[in-house]
Amino acid sequence: MALFSRRKKTDDAVPEVQTSAEAEVAPEPETPDAPAESVPEIGISVQAFRGVGADAGPEVNLEEPEAQATPATGDEVPQRLRSVSTTGMPDDQKAAPRLPLAAALPPEQTHTVEGLNDNVLLREALAELEEGASNEQLLGVMRQSLQGHLYLRVHGDAREQISSGKPLSVGVVRDGDRSFMLAYSSGAALRASVQDAEDAASTSAIAQPVTSVYQQVVSGGFTGVIIDNSSAPHRAVFPTELLQKALDQGDEDMSVKTLMAAPRDEQTPVRIGEALAKTRSWVAVNDGGNGQPVGIAEAHTTDGRRFLQVFSHPLEVVALGRQDKPMPFKPEQLAKVLSEHPEIAGVLVDVGGPSIAVERDALSAVLVLAIDLGDD
Repeated sequence: MALFSRRKKTDDAVPEVQTSAEAEVAPEPETPDAPAESVPEIGISVQAFRGVGADAGPEVNLEEPEAQATPATGDEVPQRLRSVSTTGMPDDQKAAPRLPLAAALPPEQTHTVEGLNDNVLLREALAELEEGASNEQLLGVMRQSLQGHLYLRVHGDAREQISSGKPLSVGVVRDGDRSFMLAYSSGAALRASVQDAEDAASTSAIAQPVTSVYQQVVSGGFTGVIIDNSSAPHRAVFPTELLQKALDQGDEDMSVKTLMAAPRDEQTPVRIGEALAKTRSWVAVNDGGNGQPVGIAEAHTTDGRRFLQVFSHPLEVVALGRQDKPMPFKPEQLAKVLSEHPEIAGVLVDVGGPSIAVERDALSAVLVLAIDLGDD
């Protein structure tokens, strides 16, 4: 976590970035009310998860209704594997607005303001937004926000507030009874928000994990969060209900997503395999149709090897724009599928990017769970 303070409004020098302890956000921030016109309309809701990539259908990936729920024991899993494209959208959806996808390899850590590391995946996803962005595009941005950090703008000296044990007085905009916490993906977005502010000289900032920020929005009674408010149209508004649902669907540390976005070395596949053995993942399924059983998406490489597609969060499935639905998969269920299909070479994680193919020899932490099931 890092913080900085602007010395004066006209000072273009980059402030020194320092580390600090964990911070608490005040439920009632002591920041001046912003004019109502600075609050964008919320164009996305929990219902936006429903039917994304399909014409219609029940909501399946947030509430996990009984029709789509994964068996608790892990003994019954979809048996049919089906090949799908490893690219984002199927051919019949190429005319749809492009969703914020990413390259397979995680981006190099960069900054738009010296000393302040950007959340590059989120920054690049926001850069693709235009006026009138669709729900699908906003959900694509949200899935890229679920790792890394966000900057919070603080009224006063953040370091002093932390050291004195005070809750942080974070930046907020209000519109009547609605209140939105302000957060920023990059140093440039943060600088844009303070360069013309009257209180710029007394403004500081702090970087916190995204999940921590979202939890603070939920627990603080806010209506939602606005990311990069001064960078329209490259900004996003996420209501609190949506944040709560997104947090509920991931593990506390977003361990798999965090590993996918981090720099990689030869041990990365093993670490991802270990993470998959400890937390549920998601698979992409369809309803079979014509009496066919539910099928789990797999991918074929150019050399003919087959990989099961798994996802760190249901939004990873939604963001592909396919007619698949996310289905929660416990580690034991993943182990069962892999053990019953020895022809599967491994798993392909988060095909929308960053992604990685993890082969069987790196999935020993998962495969051993199938042995334990057999012993039972």
